[in-house]
Amino acid sequence: MKRDPCEPKGRSSETGRTPRCGLKKGDRSTSGFALGVLFVALYVLLSAAGEVYAASYFQQADGFVALLLSFAVICLTFNFLARHEGGEARVENRSVLVFIVLNVVTAISWVGLFIGLKYVEPAIVVSFMVALGPAATTWLNAVIRRRGAPPVSDVVVSAAIAAIGSYMIWISANGNGGVEWGARSSFGIVLAVVAGLSLAVTNILVKLLFDRGFSGRQVLAHRFYGTVLLLLGLVDHSSIVPEIAQNWFAIAAIGLSTIVLPLLLIQQGIRRVEPFTVNMVLSTAPIITFLFQYFDARIVPSSHTFVGNVLITAIAVTNIYLQYRRSA
Repeated sequence: MKRDPCEPKGRSSETGRTPRCGLKKGDRSTSGFALGVLFVALYVLLSAAGEVYAASYFQQADGFVALLLSFAVICLTFNFLARHEGGEARVENRSVLVFIVLNVVTAISWVGLFIGLKYVEPAIVVSFMVALGPAATTWLNAVIRRRGAPPVSDVVVSAAIAAIGSYMIWISANGNGGVEWGARSSFGIVLAVVAGLSLAVTNILVKLLFDRGFSGRQVLAHRFYGTVLLLLGLVDHSSIVPEIAQNWFAIAAIGLSTIVLPLLLIQQGIRRVEPFTVNMVLSTAPIITFLFQYFDARIVPSSHTFVGNVLITAIAVTNIYLQYRRSA
């Protein structure tokens, strides 16, 4: 005699969880997709506000101190939590290389992002990063996670967003952005491009580790060693103590709003949806960042930047809706 699936005792052999009465497989898939998108959307909202604030702060202070302290705290905290977490996968030999590469690309993406924010309008920096993300993710996901050839729709969407990213480069180079084009603006754009590619690889590698049974705590515990080492080489060691004494509140605000809380949110999103979907939600970041720029007196609102950001967001939102319908 078969057991009633609504019976509270026991666990499903397929999911390892107690089945819920009246909830179909398609409903679970749709709700999981929506929750994953929500986590990434909250990441976008919080990090956009933090990045605009950080861009203003970096004009007058040593931003590397804030980053070094934030990532050091993350490493220590999550190493402690991971050690007290039972029944989870350990770092096996086959995953060591994944963690090494993850450390390298994480360091490049984060440090490149914050240096880029110092020299280029934040909304354009974020635009470069998200414009490259979908295109890179489409192919890298197929290679790294062996998911096969990407759907034609994903390729078309990626190409469209990349084309708009090229338009944003033209905006900056012609002095039509919200921040005056300076001697190091080209350097900032190059860093934004490199950071965008690194971010795409980062999201895929984190998803790969989740596929292999690692927890979010373990990934955060072992992900930032390379970032801390790179920042130790970039920071002025003599300025660490004075910087903390003078700007402790700003350092704490940047660490929480741009690093700690956003990381927790996006990892929950990556766990629930595919990397391409994550990048589609991230593609809404430029317009959110643009709106937050109104709180920074240093930046003059640019209609050219606004148009580019709206186009990217429209394509991303449309694709997210289609993927939501597909998940049902």
